[in-house]
This record gives sequence, C-alpha cells and structure tokens, in this order.
Amino acid sequence: MSNYSKIKKNDIANGKGIRTSIFFSGCEFACQGCFNKDIWDFNCGVPLGLDTTEEIDKSMNEHIDGLSILGGEPMHPKNVEDLYTLVKLFQAHNPGKTIWLWSGYTWEELMDREDEYLNLITKAILTSVNVLVDGRYDANKRDLTLRFCGSSNQRVIDVQKSLTSGEVILYEQ
Repeated sequence: MSNYSKIKKNDIANGKGIRTSIFFSGCEFACQGCFNKDIWDFNCGVPLGLDTTEEIDKSMNEHIDGLSILGGEPMHPKNVEDLYTLVKLFQAHNPGKTIWLWSGYTWEELMDREDEYLNLITKAILTSVNVLVDGRYDANKRDLTLRFCGSSNQRVIDVQKSLTSGEVILYEQ
C-alpha cells in the first residue's frame, strides 16, 4: 500500500486554478535541491486508502478546479496501483474536474516501461490525467520564471492531446 505525506486543500501553487493536492511518499531519484526531500521515504506519512479518496472528494466544490498529484514519486512502481485507484475514483466522483500529475519520469520513460504490467497500468493512469509535468528536477537548470515546474528540462504536457497524437504536445498555459 502507498503512503502519502499530506493533502493540501485550496492550493494555488500546483496547477491551474484552485486545487486539492496530494503528495505521495517515496522517491528514489534523490534530485539535488528537491523541495520534498523529507518525503523520499516510502514509509513516511499515512497509508492511502478509500478514506483518502473520501477526504479529497469532500474538498471538491464549485471553486475547486481539480486534483494535483505530486511527490515523492507517484509514478514509482510501488505507487502506481494505488495511484490508479485514486485517479479512477476521483474521475468517477468528480466529472469535469481536472487531474494534474508531477513525475520525475519523462513522458518517454512512462510510455515505454519494460515491465508489461507496469506499462499497462501507467497508460491506464494517463488516460485519466489532463496535465503531466515530467522530468527530474535539475538544480543546474533551475528557473524561477517557469510555471508549474522548477527546472528548464521539465515539461508541462497536455496528456490527452499527446495520447491522441502519439507525440508530446505541450500544455498551453
């Protein structure tokens, strides 16, 4: 079972509009300068379960634009099954709300995972995601002028357009 370290309601920093954000625990990238170093441990935080989904659903109202999922690393193989459940339940309970996802994995790494099951569940998750901010944080490419990401190697991707076209389409901010 995956853990999460916190849920932030009425978050305006992580995605477009006012959002509820959840921070998954666990990351093996260990990017230098990471602002969430304290949640690299997969055991920190509390277990993610149906009560977590209920708490997120209760935070949704007409002023909340959707859910932002960050980490740690939500797309780590240890987290993807619980992430899949979360995004599918959120999508079913909150039609019209968007899902933004941050991952240190690049789009290309996510689309071509070697393990067949991992590849399948990753693509199933992405069918529910509107925007993916991809790539590991690189302190040498830090850029404070960027919206929604911290270094210039990261991309803000329109997931549904990218899935349809078969190539990366950047999100139009």
